[in-house]
Amino acid sequence: MIEPQSQNKFSYSAFSTSAKEKDHSTISQKLLDPKEIWSGCCEIIQNQISGPSFRTWINPIEPVRIENNKLVVSIPNQFFIEWLEGRYSEFILSALHEIVNENFGISYLIKDSSGAFTNDKSNFVHEATGQMQSVVLPSKTPADRFETFLNARYTFESFIEGNGNKFAKAAALAVSEKPGLTSFNPLVIYGGAGMGKTHLIQAIGNYVKTNYPSKKIAYVTSENFTNDFVGAIRNDKIQEFSKLYRNFDLLMVDDIQFFADKGKTQEEFFHTFNTLHQMGKQIVLTSDRPPKELKQVEERLISRFQWGLVTDIQPPDLETRIAILQKRSEEDGVYLPPEVCEFVAMNITANIRELEGALIKLLAYSSIANTELNLDLAKSVLKDTIAIKKKNLSIDMIQKTVAAYYNIPEDMLRAKTRKKEIVEARQICMFLTKEILGSSLKTIGLHFGGRDHSTVIYACRLVEESMGSNPKIKDDVETMKRKIELAGY
Repeated sequence: MIEPQSQNKFSYSAFSTSAKEKDHSTISQKLLDPKEIWSGCCEIIQNQISGPSFRTWINPIEPVRIENNKLVVSIPNQFFIEWLEGRYSEFILSALHEIVNENFGISYLIKDSSGAFTNDKSNFVHEATGQMQSVVLPSKTPADRFETFLNARYTFESFIEGNGNKFAKAAALAVSEKPGLTSFNPLVIYGGAGMGKTHLIQAIGNYVKTNYPSKKIAYVTSENFTNDFVGAIRNDKIQEFSKLYRNFDLLMVDDIQFFADKGKTQEEFFHTFNTLHQMGKQIVLTSDRPPKELKQVEERLISRFQWGLVTDIQPPDLETRIAILQKRSEEDGVYLPPEVCEFVAMNITANIRELEGALIKLLAYSSIANTELNLDLAKSVLKDTIAIKKKNLSIDMIQKTVAAYYNIPEDMLRAKTRKKEIVEARQICMFLTKEILGSSLKTIGLHFGGRDHSTVIYACRLVEESMGSNPKIKDDVETMKRKIELAGY
């Protein structure tokens, strides 16, 4: 990362003046140092936009090289391109023109998880000049176009493993290492929207593409397959279509539930499936439900879908959601405070797509509003997104949280036992109920086995004193309080 310099190491005029005298001709690349050019640009841009915006959107940009009268820079992801184009391209181009010349442009490269640059559809080169901005994609032959649908970011390394997807990931990895040679053929992965099915199926494709470069692979959605089939019928090219799809070593089809009620397409896929399976080629499918629950899909297809291994992906647990947010923010080069990460993870539980969408929304709002990412901002920005509201705070919820924290049965907090560990947990739970809900002493006592108000007063006072003298108890209480407030917001 090139940090803005207080003083330039070179003279801007040495480039811009000589360029104008040469009628804006291409400057010798030997004279241009991409790091120095970008350092100068940063110095100019820093004085034109807010500090948080600069740190979020400009700091992660890294100079790579000079090529075809353009400064080539790397960025963390495709979202950066969309945001830079809409908000900051004018500042960047203006700075480049001031330092070099008016014909000088910029190209953005997306860096994948291995640090390499690719030109796949989701990792394209974006070129910006003073006159226009356009996306430049490499040309592909019809047979090659399937590989362009693989997102280079979807790898096993970038897939966050949790209890809900551990088995599915292991099965996908086994298939990747020996495509067509395991009993997992076909491999069918099912689960709700946004659970990571597409990530996992494309991770298989990327692994095979890297480790078995001679194998022919195809990743398509059921809609792609259907549209290609309809086009083949219309153009009288059924034979070419069948030959193409039955010549792959690895065929991955996403969202097979959309084959429903498409009789001709199902028939073609049935024959494609049979041919590939008999030849020992690997087939990987995803669906939003188990094959046996697919409606308006032929029984012979459903039967074949169950020949190999059918496995599901469950919603990510809290720890997995936190890990996903941490990894995504690291990839984007943005610092996400732990309390913000925990707040988002505890309140957005439906799926990974919503989780990442909330993070993008936070980053965008932070930049627009010129403010740092913090818990108050997250509560404000995501108030219409989060599913759990403050009205859900209750004594029962506090008891459940404390019992889980100390790994004890919840009903023990209301029992008459005098075991030391139970008594301490009960007293802390009473204290948190008073602190967070402001409940009356009588109400608290009733919810803890019918204890009187003096017992509650003693418990709260004892916890306060212990927090002042015992750092561990203070840390435990503050951790539980944060978990309760975040979950009940």
